Amino acid sequence: MRALNTLGMNSVCLKTFYVSNIGSLLIYGAPAWYTILSDQCKEKLESTQRSATGVIFPYLAYREDRLELLVLPTLDDFIFRICKKHFYRICSSPDHPLCTRITINECKTSSQSMAIFGPAISKQGV
Repeated sequence: MRALNTLGMNSVCLKTFYVSNIGSLLIYGAPAWYTILSDQCKEKLESTQRSATGVIFPYLAYREDRLELLVLPTLDDFIFRICKKHFYRICSSPDHPLCTRITINECKTSSQSMAIFGPAISKQGV
């Protein structure tokens, strides 16, 4: 992204490049791995987005200014919404094999201490 910025690519094109090439890699398969990440790992992912947006708007604050100008959520919020949507879709489909085995918990607590969205073994199946 730094090379593209040096070559004169505007902020709209840099955002498009980030979202399509870098951001998509960061969130690939998120419902499978998001629930096992520690807060420290989530912060490392967020630092990638912080760095990429810093290339686009280097003199602005990350959360207050850069994300607002680029109309981007924090990576943690975005992945959380993806997971929430995915698991609600599973829970609302009675034909899905995991429908009865998932318990939705909307807390964003540390995932290594408790499952946020992951499958919960129902007491009926034990």
